[in-house]
Amino acid sequence: MLDYKFDKDANYIVACTYGPDSMALVDMLQKAGVKPIVAAVNYNKFRHSSEDYERLRRYCEDRGLRYEYINADDLPDDQKYKDGENFGEWARQTRYNFFRKLYEIYDASGLVLAHQQDDLLEAYLRQRDRKVVGDRYGYSSVYSAQGMIIIRPLLQYSREDLLDYNSENRVPYSMDEERYENEFTRSEARKTILALSEIERDQLLQEMKYVNDDKVRMVEIVENEIDEGEELSIRTLISLSGGEFVSTLTKFLHKYSEKAKLTPAKIAKIRAFLLNENVNDSFKIEDNLYIIKEYDMITAGRSFDTLPYSYKLEAPGKLETEQFDLDFSMGAEDRGIHAEDYPLTIRTAIPSDSCVCDSYLQPVRTLYSVWHMPVNLRYVWPVFVNKNGKIIYVPRYRENFSEYHTSVLKMHLKQPEE
Repeated sequence: MLDYKFDKDANYIVACTYGPDSMALVDMLQKAGVKPIVAAVNYNKFRHSSEDYERLRRYCEDRGLRYEYINADDLPDDQKYKDGENFGEWARQTRYNFFRKLYEIYDASGLVLAHQQDDLLEAYLRQRDRKVVGDRYGYSSVYSAQGMIIIRPLLQYSREDLLDYNSENRVPYSMDEERYENEFTRSEARKTILALSEIERDQLLQEMKYVNDDKVRMVEIVENEIDEGEELSIRTLISLSGGEFVSTLTKFLHKYSEKAKLTPAKIAKIRAFLLNENVNDSFKIEDNLYIIKEYDMITAGRSFDTLPYSYKLEAPGKLETEQFDLDFSMGAEDRGIHAEDYPLTIRTAIPSDSCVCDSYLQPVRTLYSVWHMPVNLRYVWPVFVNKNGKIIYVPRYRENFSEYHTSVLKMHLKQPEE
């Protein structure tokens, strides 16, 4: 129903006017198991405005929802609307100041807006008619702005769809919002949309899709990668625009945990992490979820014991790590490693790795399967790479196998619990 995977235990601020769109959104969120924090701003533009917001308060009280409300008439004098100001811009700034304050108070995971398909088309027409060039025409379903993650989960619904939804589900609402938009905020583009027939609306949607094709092609490629597998190309992800980057990253992480919480600051750090020079690295999203970078791909892991690593041994010697200890100070020729191979890189395997085994070139991860290596060990079993980038040694795994080499390699990895 909603185009977003919400965490039922997280706090979400939902902007509500008691109009049909936002009330449909509040109802859908509750049906999805989310108890939103309902935030409302009364601009006192109609005689019944206060009555409508009182109805909204009672609605929230009856359903156990937290209700946050401000009356524009009660704002400090320096924040009130002044004659000559652009009312729409003042109203927007007023409500977003309010939303940001609530976002911080409740440590929210997102601000949820009730923008729907009519809003999407309106944004497209404004951009088209003004010849605005952007990363994408219309709206992004998830993006980062003003220190908040902003979510629009209704873009697939038209206004008529939402009115039908409210009727079928007995959702209360007021049409004063409609009158407010007509009188104060409705653009010529919105009036054009309202006058469209169903055929004309579909043609406009197809037009927007057509002009967006080049802009969203990368998004579709990434979304297919997410749907079809566990890995995601860093190069493709980084090529996305700001809004699409946030939306795609959110979808990727929600595949592993709907509780994955992103903030604008964390998103900036993730982008920097993806661009850093470390080819094997990890980024902690939360206590039990990491983004794992393996060369030009990322995956996600839930445990420290599944995180990738990469160490360098400049010359024959000793190395102590959390995963293993080794002592090659007397040489490691018994493992096929020679002085000319240094510096050695000892790291986890990646999908493209292959090595020679029994005179055949075989994928490393196929060897792990043939050896019946426990799955948890496959993610962190070491491969040894010489200075030319060639895998020259992969320790043979066997259950209860005794080490026979004179050089020392001692693993510290945990065996899976029975």
